[in-house]
Amino acid sequence: MSHNAEDYDYQRYAILFVDDEAMTRKYFRRLFSEKFRILEAKDGVEALEVFRQHAREIGIIVTDQRMPNETGVGFLAKIADDYPEIIKILSTAFSDMDAAIGSVNLGGIFRYLTKPWDIPQLEITLRHAMEFFTVKRERDALLSAKMQAMGNVLIANRLAAFALAPVCAGIPSKHAAEAIATFVQTGVAGRRTGADGDDDLRSPNWTCLHARQLVLATALEARLPEALQPSDLLARTNILAGELTAAGVAELTATHEAAASRLAGTADPMPSLLDALLGRNDDPILTQAAVRVLAAFMAVYDAGGLIRRIRGDGLTLDVSPSTAPATPSAPGTETAKWLIDDDLLISAALGLL
Repeated sequence: MSHNAEDYDYQRYAILFVDDEAMTRKYFRRLFSEKFRILEAKDGVEALEVFRQHAREIGIIVTDQRMPNETGVGFLAKIADDYPEIIKILSTAFSDMDAAIGSVNLGGIFRYLTKPWDIPQLEITLRHAMEFFTVKRERDALLSAKMQAMGNVLIANRLAAFALAPVCAGIPSKHAAEAIATFVQTGVAGRRTGADGDDDLRSPNWTCLHARQLVLATALEARLPEALQPSDLLARTNILAGELTAAGVAELTATHEAAASRLAGTADPMPSLLDALLGRNDDPILTQAAVRVLAAFMAVYDAGGLIRRIRGDGLTLDVSPSTAPATPSAPGTETAKWLIDDDLLISAALGLL
């Protein structure tokens, strides 16, 4: 697909122009400020400061080579590794040509220009550079969105395996999908209220994602019958409290009022437990704790309970009986319904992660 020059917004991203001569900066601005958005710096030291303030806005850097305090290549070399996509153009005199050519790889330089400039050719170079940067940035954004979507599908597939584990093992367990969705929501909410964001959850380790899936699903099948042995909701809530304590919730207290319970502690391991289930952590102790806590969640839901996280420091969970009317269903029907409706677990995986 071809583009015309008028298809591009040449001021969408800025050009950082670096030169120690004030008249040269003024001349460059007068020539190109109507077409491009210009930022300026008088040497490599100031250029680094300006760049750090406007890194997300800059598409092209045009810098003189010979300047006091810091050469152009010296400045470009400091940002080349972290910002390889930014177009870097070196402006140099004929006498510095050998040094410029020898430094191209060091700074990741796209092109070099000799002084005095050929003005029409310089404008063509800047237009082409900005077009190239814009197209590449759009391509990278589309690729990132596609990779994220693929990652979310794999995450949903991992969680679906846990929802189907009791069905495949012939273990009667109701509301498994709802339990896993709540587990996901609890883990993500803990990450969002903490110091870290949840961006890493969008990029799981795909290599070990499927490799560990069968192992984890098998471990869940082995643990779930024991978690389901107590028949009443209160007993299963107490088991959940014990598993959370073993997983790292410090000073956990369980208070019961009528049919409802509140579990509160001063530490929150849920984000780490979620990481373990998604294959982002190979720690065997943490993985075992994640499986046991997930089994306890599923046992609570099987007994007709609901788990709701309360916002705040540490981890606070309210466990209460569901008010939804009980409806008989064959083993696996509820999970199959979720898989078809794309309503609970996939919503948690694709919407929250």
